Amino acid sequence: MHNKATHFRPFLGYLSLIFLLILGACSPKSTLKKDEFLLGNQSFRGNSAVKTEDLAALLPQRPNKRFLAIPGATVSLWVYQYFDKRYDRTPARQKLDSLTSYYELQFERYANDSRKLAKLRRKYTRLGTKYQKRIESGNWWMQTVGEPPVYFSDKDAQSNAQKIKNYLINQGYRDAHVSFATDTLLRHVRTTYSIKEGLPHRLRNVDIFTHKDAAIDSLLQKNKEVSFLKSNKNYRNSDVINESGRIERLMRENGYYGFDKNYLRPVQNALGKRYGGFLVDTSAHDPATDSLFHIVDIKGLQVNYPRNQTTHTQYRFSSVGFRVEPLPNDPNSTPRATTSFRGITYSFLPKQNYAPRVLDSKILLRPGALYKQSDWEETYRQLSVLDQFQFINIESDTTNGQIRTLIRVLPQDKYQVTGESGVNVVQNLPGPFLNGTFRVRNIFGRLENFEVSLRGALDANFGLNNTSQLVRTLELGANTALIFPRILFPGKLASRLNRKTPRSILSLGYNYTNRDFLGADPDFVRSGLQASLRYNWKKSEYEYLNFTPIDLSILESKQSQKFSYLLDSLYTYGGNPLKFSFQSAVISSMSFSYVFNNNIIGQNRKAHYLRWFVEAGGTSLNLLRQQRLPLILTGFELYKFLKFNGEYRTYHPIGPKSTLVYRANAGLIFNYNNRRVAPYEKSLTGGGSNSLRAWPPRRLGLGSAYPNVDLQTGSPIFRNGTTTTLQPGVTEYSSFEYRFEQLGDVLMETNLELRGHLFRFVGDVNYALFIDAGNAWRLRLDKNATPNQNTLKGAFDVSRFYKEIAVGTGVGLRYDLSYFIFRLDMGIKVYDPSRIFETKDADGKPITIDERYVLPRFSFRRSSANLPVFNIGIGYPF
Repeated sequence: MHNKATHFRPFLGYLSLIFLLILGACSPKSTLKKDEFLLGNQSFRGNSAVKTEDLAALLPQRPNKRFLAIPGATVSLWVYQYFDKRYDRTPARQKLDSLTSYYELQFERYANDSRKLAKLRRKYTRLGTKYQKRIESGNWWMQTVGEPPVYFSDKDAQSNAQKIKNYLINQGYRDAHVSFATDTLLRHVRTTYSIKEGLPHRLRNVDIFTHKDAAIDSLLQKNKEVSFLKSNKNYRNSDVINESGRIERLMRENGYYGFDKNYLRPVQNALGKRYGGFLVDTSAHDPATDSLFHIVDIKGLQVNYPRNQTTHTQYRFSSVGFRVEPLPNDPNSTPRATTSFRGITYSFLPKQNYAPRVLDSKILLRPGALYKQSDWEETYRQLSVLDQFQFINIESDTTNGQIRTLIRVLPQDKYQVTGESGVNVVQNLPGPFLNGTFRVRNIFGRLENFEVSLRGALDANFGLNNTSQLVRTLELGANTALIFPRILFPGKLASRLNRKTPRSILSLGYNYTNRDFLGADPDFVRSGLQASLRYNWKKSEYEYLNFTPIDLSILESKQSQKFSYLLDSLYTYGGNPLKFSFQSAVISSMSFSYVFNNNIIGQNRKAHYLRWFVEAGGTSLNLLRQQRLPLILTGFELYKFLKFNGEYRTYHPIGPKSTLVYRANAGLIFNYNNRRVAPYEKSLTGGGSNSLRAWPPRRLGLGSAYPNVDLQTGSPIFRNGTTTTLQPGVTEYSSFEYRFEQLGDVLMETNLELRGHLFRFVGDVNYALFIDAGNAWRLRLDKNATPNQNTLKGAFDVSRFYKEIAVGTGVGLRYDLSYFIFRLDMGIKVYDPSRIFETKDADGKPITIDERYVLPRFSFRRSSANLPVFNIGIGYPF
């Protein structure tokens, strides 16, 4: 089939070439002074044991960026130098001088008014920074699109060579030698660092004991397996530093309150003798290994002691106290209530009273107990996460060899009102929302928080009956939550989780949804009552667990006659279960989830994310017969299902500001109710800004089925073009009409995304290149409906599912303001498993049109078979 899009490829190539030639007119050659050279490539030669990427990370200078990695195409540099020639910094300097003179007079005038003075200083700093940036960095083009020239400096090269040598020494190559050579080409200096690693210094015998202090040696003996210094490893300075830190932590975990790494460092006494640290011997030789490595033996550890002491003191707590301090407006002389519980003395104010029994589970310090730094830190953390105190300070007094501890806290305001407004993005269409929360802290005196949240939102959606017409949806909601800082469960299990930041959340909420609420006859009005009990806790720093034993929703729904007829037709003629998503229903379930996440937003480092989720719905309904259900629930759809979901992500930095992200997500729902249908909220769907971005939200699949068909002929329905259904003699069709959401029971999807930095304009403007693949299927069809041929294509089949994996690709922009990330992605279909048609030619003969590989038909024309899908989102997709 002839592809018109191919005509544009040579044109785009010529256009790119012309663009580079035009920018080449701004070449930096004429702007460089006689003794100035630009920094070119930096390479390494001679290293074998040490990785080149580790050495490259040591160099702070980077050559100017090249457009699409084309040699010499330093477009951002050309832009900078083009505008730098024409930019006059004098007005900015004059403005800054005038501004400084004015505000110096204002500072003198209001020297005795601290509030006014602080306000003036903030304004001067803001304005002064703006003009100083214009002086140093130039105009908008120079700051955002351009990049200042990176010059070669012999001094920088010498410094880099020394850094590389120091790094090699730290890695155990203490005889390393580093030099550099330069080569000039077209005013660019290429630098080659020549490295001679030499033989490594390797540990043979490792003795980390003092042989003088039995108490310290006993601790070191019990924990020697986790030592950083081990035989047959290179002798690295970093390992010595880490081992000193490990011993410091070990000592502090066993009562040595004042011990630090300084006691493990060499110190010179009055007689000039050095004492302290590890005893390192490099004089040993072995003819069998001398040609392979140098031998290093560690022959013990010398520990220094405090002045006039021959031992280090182990501390125990003599007393532990907890004191609530008055708020700034409260009188300090208010009578206090003092009580004692399990050896800890509590001092409360009349209006700030907390249950000692609950606080006791958060305080790990105990009178008579040996000091442990982890207990000290964990006590501070446990009190911090309660959202009860705005200030926490743990004071200590080590007089007479014991620790007297007082925990002083300043409470948060008991009542708090917060509000939030913004824009939601639903189906790529923005809509305003408004949230408000009223919080009461310590409502029952046992560190509980009570919250009431109200929410209102207006969303715009495409209607089912007319995909070109927008309908406005009104959403209102109210939710109450009682949050306990412990697990509400009898027995010892709750106490075992006290150090895991446990929370029990009891919630009750109401939601109201009215779609097309401005119309005379809204599509549907849905209201629901939800109640739940959730337990969550942290297994470790990066591991989170959640158990929801009770999750009950009672949903009541009313549809317009027109909307209801459409849903009934889809179910009757095609087996599409979408109608049950808008029926009144009872959904009860219990679930458990596990999350591991060491990815920190804003940090470009290697990280992983793993999530497992399992849910059992309608389990309690198995204990009741249909006729024994409460009369008020008669006519409600009852769901019974099992749901499993797993998601994995990995983040790999490939540059200072670029990351490769991979994601895999899979889910399965087994429905064992009469209709074999899952609740709408529990269904698995694909497509949209967080899934396969070349398909509209929740419109991917199912399988190789057409997204919408003519109920009379079974022909797929197309969006635009000369015809909206299959016609004899027509061989080219536009894109499908994605009118209905595709609710599935099986989901498989994977994503690969390259993220990088473009330029900075107030925030960071970043790009993304991505490939998405996957699909959704029905696991079992409704036994009460007769499916058509198209519906059967949407059922999961082991023999063909791998042929039905859809593939999309695209590009995206991210505007990162650190506290807010706006995202725009353009998705393009590569492989659409449903785009194969059985039709007839102009003579009436059967033919097959196979357009599953649909990438060549990409176009921005509305009649295109591969029209791009634009996705708007907040935050990263994953």
